[in-house]
Amino acid sequence: MKLTRPSLAAALSFCMLLAPSNAQSRPSEGGATEAIVTVGPRDDGNWFVRYSFDAPQPVYALAHSRTGYRSATWSSQTKGVRLGRLNGIDVIVMDEPVEEIEFSIIPLTGQLPNDPTPFVTFAGGGIAVHDAQFELIGFQDIDSVEALDGDLSAVESATLPMRLTVEADGPMLTSAQMSEGSLSVCVQDQYVYIGEGDFEAHEGFSLLADPYLPEWLSSNVPDAVEEFLGTLESRWGEGLGEQVSIIVAYKGAQAAGLALEGSRFDSQIMLELGGQGFANRNSDALAYLHWYTIRELAGLFQTRNGVVLGGPEAAWIHDGIANSIAYQLIAANMDAPENFLSSVYQNAFEDCIQTLESGPLETALERGATTGPYACGDFIALAADGYLKQRNLFDFWDGLSDWAARSSDHVIDKQVYFTALQLMGATPGQRERIRAIVEDELSQPRRALSELLQDAGLEPQFTANGQFRSMEWPDYSGE
Repeated sequence: MKLTRPSLAAALSFCMLLAPSNAQSRPSEGGATEAIVTVGPRDDGNWFVRYSFDAPQPVYALAHSRTGYRSATWSSQTKGVRLGRLNGIDVIVMDEPVEEIEFSIIPLTGQLPNDPTPFVTFAGGGIAVHDAQFELIGFQDIDSVEALDGDLSAVESATLPMRLTVEADGPMLTSAQMSEGSLSVCVQDQYVYIGEGDFEAHEGFSLLADPYLPEWLSSNVPDAVEEFLGTLESRWGEGLGEQVSIIVAYKGAQAAGLALEGSRFDSQIMLELGGQGFANRNSDALAYLHWYTIRELAGLFQTRNGVVLGGPEAAWIHDGIANSIAYQLIAANMDAPENFLSSVYQNAFEDCIQTLESGPLETALERGATTGPYACGDFIALAADGYLKQRNLFDFWDGLSDWAARSSDHVIDKQVYFTALQLMGATPGQRERIRAIVEDELSQPRRALSELLQDAGLEPQFTANGQFRSMEWPDYSGE
């Protein structure tokens, strides 16, 4: 279906109302403010992606470009339109601005290190399409993109308010809409699911589970999530304020071990799990799933007051605190929590050391050390918990949020972190120990991390060959 200008404007009017406030406040370069993207399967197995613009511009950057896969999977079907990569940014360039362009794409179903999975497959035959993968930022010329030096966060223009229309055979749905054959939604960082199934309503959330998910998991997940949400609401003293949707995609039991990845958005969590370890009832697998789910739910609470999580260089802040909270809450329900915590933190300690041996923590994601911010950030969170005796990690995060709210962008970044840490009572020496791990290339990272934990009063214990064994754990069970 090709939209005329009046119908395009009408379709987008509601989406513009839903656009983030910071995007509304910034005019897009050249005045382009609206777009519609239509996607669906082609007869040759690829998918088509068709953009319609009300005020086309000669250059567009894909707003989510951290993983450069499009050059190999997107092929232009419109004369005079090219897609390439410039300084780590996927860019669409037109010889002359046109109102409609189309691509043939190979739907990427593999997990990406720095972006949500574009197309998530389900063992039950369904597929989920991430709407924000198609988001664009308009530019007057290619020089404007080059001037960003690969940093899209430095762009002054806004992501275009956009409406996504999915055209495919069969039922399709989001947590709020359902249709057959075609579904149109405002792009707001969520998945559109195509296939059999439905979002089941529960207390505080809705759940779409793969029909092939093993019964021992499908029967456990709803009650577990409800309990986790209740616990987090109790610890933080307030709820999320809006319904959360959770999608669980099962990948089958062909692979060995446990496979679990996910993506977290403003009000949605996608979990992709599989492997032989999830095929049959298994207490270790269940604890792993519960920890991962709590960690993702904690991330939703971290942004509940309108704060914005910092970029990759600040991932150690929010990922570390969420990781630590998840481990402590899981352990609180175990008969032998110390054994569990010692086991997981032994691995985390070595993971963190390996990350720091290759460079500062704040550049870990640039180096491909995707687990480093979780591992090192977790130990930093525990150290902060030790330094600030009158607080816990929930109070500490609220302190970060309060200070971030004073800034124009509300971002919790390194500057906010260290300022709030000082205001909450950390000494200069304590802040310096954390700063060194975050910013410096350490000659002895094992010693630096060990001394941080010791200085925070956590009394770390090590084996004769220097391997982490245990320490004093915080207790959130009674808070």
